[in-house]
Parts: sequence; C-alpha cells; structure tokens
Amino acid sequence: MSASRTVTIVIALLAVVVLIVVQRPPSAPHAVPDNTAVLDAFLASVREPGPREGVYLGANGTELGFLGYLAGNADDRVALVYFHGIESHAGWFDQAARMLQGRGLDVFCLDRRGSGINRENRGLRSGHTESMHELFADIDAFVEPLADHYERIVLVGLSWGGKLALAYSISRPDKAADLVMITPGIRALVDVSLIEKLGIFITSFIAPHTRFATPIEPEMFTTTPEYLEYIEADPLRLTDATARFFMTSHALDVFVEGRIQESKLPMLLYLAGNDRIIDNDGVVAVLRESSAPLEIVEYPDQTHSIQFDAPERMVDDMLDWLGEDQSTSGE
Repeated sequence: MSASRTVTIVIALLAVVVLIVVQRPPSAPHAVPDNTAVLDAFLASVREPGPREGVYLGANGTELGFLGYLAGNADDRVALVYFHGIESHAGWFDQAARMLQGRGLDVFCLDRRGSGINRENRGLRSGHTESMHELFADIDAFVEPLADHYERIVLVGLSWGGKLALAYSISRPDKAADLVMITPGIRALVDVSLIEKLGIFITSFIAPHTRFATPIEPEMFTTTPEYLEYIEADPLRLTDATARFFMTSHALDVFVEGRIQESKLPMLLYLAGNDRIIDNDGVVAVLRESSAPLEIVEYPDQTHSIQFDAPERMVDDMLDWLGEDQSTSGE
C-alpha cells in the first residue's frame, strides 16, 4: 500500500471518529451514593493488625471493594487514602500500609474499578473505566464520608495513581489536606507506539472495550528478586487495559497540564534515581508550575517501586513530612 493511500485511509478514519464525537450526546453527571453508614460501621469495628476488606458504593451505585488498615487506637486526626498504579492494586502497598498502621495512622487502599478486587467478580470489566469523571465520583463516594471522622485526609498516589491523585486534588481542592506522590506517572518514559495510539483513539469511540497491552515490563518496577517474582506471578496484575481506559489516562494528562496552576495542596514527591518508567525531570517541571508547597525526596539507587524496595525509609519520610507518628498507639 502506498504512503499516500495510507494517509488517505487514516484521514478518512479520523473523519469518521470526529463525526461520532460530534454526534455523541454528553454524558450525564455520575451519581455519588452516600456511604456514611457503611464507613461508620467499618470504623466502629474491631481494630486488629493487617488489612480488612470493606465494600462501598462508587459512581452510580457500583459496588467497590477497598482495604482498610486501622491503627490499634482510633485516632481522628489523619486518614491516608491510597491510589495504586496502572498495573498494580492495593496489595502492592501492603507492606507500607502495615508500617503506617503500626505507627498509628489509618490507611485506606482503594482498588480502582477494573483492578484488584474490583473486576469481573463485581461485574466490572478488567482494565476499564468510562472516564476520569467516573473515577473522581468513585473517590468522592469514599472520601466525602471520611470528613466526618478525621481532621485531615491525605491523598497518597503511586505511579499512575499519583497522576489520578493530583488530578482529583485539583478538581476537588476541598476534599483533602495534603498530597503524597510516589514516583507519579505525570510524565512517563514509556508509552505505546504511534500506531497503537491511533488505534486507541479510534476504537475508544467505536469499540471502547478493545484491549491494548500496557507498555511496562516487570523489571521496570523493581530489581529485587523477591518482589520481581511476586509481580511476575501476581494473578491480579493488570497487563492490558481497554481503549477507553487509555483515553481516560490521556484525559488526566490534559487535565493536569491545563490546570496544574490551580493545585493548592502541599505536595510530597518521591523520585527514584533509576526509574525507567517515570520522567523525573518532566514530573518536577510540571509540579513547579503550581504555587503549592512542594518537597522532593530522592532515592538515587531505587528503580521505581519504592514501596517495595525501601518501605521503612519511605514511611519515615512520609511521617516526618506529615508531622504524624503515633507509635505509642500500638496495634
């Protein structure tokens, strides 16, 4: 096929997509259920070491599971709400969450719809979401009732979850007090090919559930054999996602790029010196566009998954920045 014919076909396909977009009706706002009673009951339950699974209703009443790590003594000062990366789930933060729990903080790890414990088992499609607004509504449904129990809510985002946490904090500046981003996917060194991008763009409108592989290899997360083996064998690891999910990811990029100046929350940023996934300089350049306070902690020898390879230091640095460590509360 000649180059000119290829260009003609591509232009024709794009024209079809434009027509679909123009004719597509705007999506209705997502309903945010009231989970006050659900979280009241969860927080009133027995506090014991390790995670306990809970269930709440996300956007439009979708049942979503989460993991709660409740410290030994109830403390109404601080709650950490954690968002995971594109391939991972709440379990990848388990070690750090247990440490934070042991130091007196309540930690809530939200598995994104289509990931972890929120997949086909709950009638959801793995690696799929309709839009960033759907994800924001899922977070609203969980975070809003927490305000009745805690003085300070801290958003913690790892990798892709760091981008989600940042975008959410810009969209909802009154929902949290602080933002912690661990090697956040605000700017990336890895990406899908140009051909795949075109395919994602087109199919996101005409066949939104079409799946595309994520452009990450296990060795990019960690070089520690124990955790590399865990990642490679993890049955909940997400190695592909739908075209609509990838478009949602792009929408988050555009949202952050266009509104980063509106970011208000104090930010703690973790960077790994040997990161092969994240563009560290690019991330810092974006965050510097905000006037919000920014503290950067660098781990020169780490690959990407600091929560695996240096959890003790990561937790210590986080607690120092937050000014919170209730070790005497016990478990």
